[in-house]
Amino acid sequence: MKKSILAVVILLLIIASLPSIGNSFIQQSIDERLVELKSFGLDTSKDESISTYLNTSRHFEFVLKDSQNFLNFLNQYSNKQIPPYVNAMLEGVLVGVDIKYSNLPFAKAFEIEIYPIKLSENMSETLRIEDMDFYKYTQNFLLEQGILYHIEYNLLNDDFKGYVKDISESYTLKNDTKLMLLLEKANFKGNGALLAPNELSSKVKELHLDVSQGLKSFHVDLSDFKSSSNFESANTYLTNFDVKKILVTLRGTGDDVNVSIDKFRANASSNAQGETTQLNSKTSISHLEFSSQQSIFTLDKFNFDVALSGLAKKEYLKFTQLISQKDAMQTPKSNENLQLSAIELLSKGVVLDIADFSVEEYSNNSTTPIKGFEIQSKLRLKADKDLVQKIQTSPFLAIPNISLESELRVSKELYTKLQKINAMLNRFSGYEKEDGDDYVFVLKFIDTKASINGKSLN
Repeated sequence: MKKSILAVVILLLIIASLPSIGNSFIQQSIDERLVELKSFGLDTSKDESISTYLNTSRHFEFVLKDSQNFLNFLNQYSNKQIPPYVNAMLEGVLVGVDIKYSNLPFAKAFEIEIYPIKLSENMSETLRIEDMDFYKYTQNFLLEQGILYHIEYNLLNDDFKGYVKDISESYTLKNDTKLMLLLEKANFKGNGALLAPNELSSKVKELHLDVSQGLKSFHVDLSDFKSSSNFESANTYLTNFDVKKILVTLRGTGDDVNVSIDKFRANASSNAQGETTQLNSKTSISHLEFSSQQSIFTLDKFNFDVALSGLAKKEYLKFTQLISQKDAMQTPKSNENLQLSAIELLSKGVVLDIADFSVEEYSNNSTTPIKGFEIQSKLRLKADKDLVQKIQTSPFLAIPNISLESELRVSKELYTKLQKINAMLNRFSGYEKEDGDDYVFVLKFIDTKASINGKSLN
């Protein structure tokens, strides 16, 4: 009996100590992360915590001491190099982080809020010189957590969700420039590490930006933005987004521009699971209107669906690594290395397949809409171990490696208009094949021999 009572007491003591053990475990994990962040240029300037029996809250303030080191850290998770000029914007930035969690491990998700508190000294000095009142307004906006990311992170399954705090701000600078920014209902969710998630999706209900001074103005309006991404690896991913409405206007510059886009959708993917890598991209626009002083045109049902396949993995990885380097295309040597890598990649062979490039209707200068065009095309570049040498000697030596098969269907009315704009199209008179209200052109280029609708061009 005594042993049973003792066992129960020990069990109760273990249960009672779980919050303390859990808090120690989580604190150790956070402290390890702080040491890692310091190695990437972030110094902890404040660390305060309040802990009860079941819950703990912890407040941090970080100063970015080494912006270049921090950018190098971020670039590990991006296939695009962050511009070097961002250094000056980030050096010395003060960021606040609030963490709330249960002392019972995995009982509930972490609550994390991240918000900038103070601008970099470089930016602060610029604002103080140009407009002291705007500097004070900006500082007060940040101190009131005007920009805030709220994240709920589940340690058990790495799921997270959160939002960006709504923003509705307007201000008039001392030079009478009026600024307005509206961000409404920006939410996100995903799975995996926050800086390198396996899955990520986001939604933004409204985004408005207005900048105006007198008769001059610039306006951007996005409605119902959605995006989603799945990352299996650096070279196997799928990402897509769509926007219900995009409006861009520029006025008072002598050439006013208005752009309106309905249902803009795009997706991109990379698949490196097989022996080679394949890239796919698809873009569509339901309706587009463009107007300026020089021209007005509209497009209906624009589609562009393209794939690049047969990319050798080793050469493709080398090429993407060169592109991601911060000095890519900025020095003669880096430019030369990038060009050489691209040719080596092509020397293994590649296929470019345009499954759909089309516009259903088109109008120009407020004319009645006319039927557009459709293009399907496949270009093959066969493998050639001597391609690098041929290109360096003369690019024309690579022409026999190319084969092309394309079909263009264009409305007769559009083709007639294009002939009036570009007289070179008259050279193809007699090659047309009629099909109802359309002309069809089947272009083939095989073994250096070209033909349109079976008629030789050589």
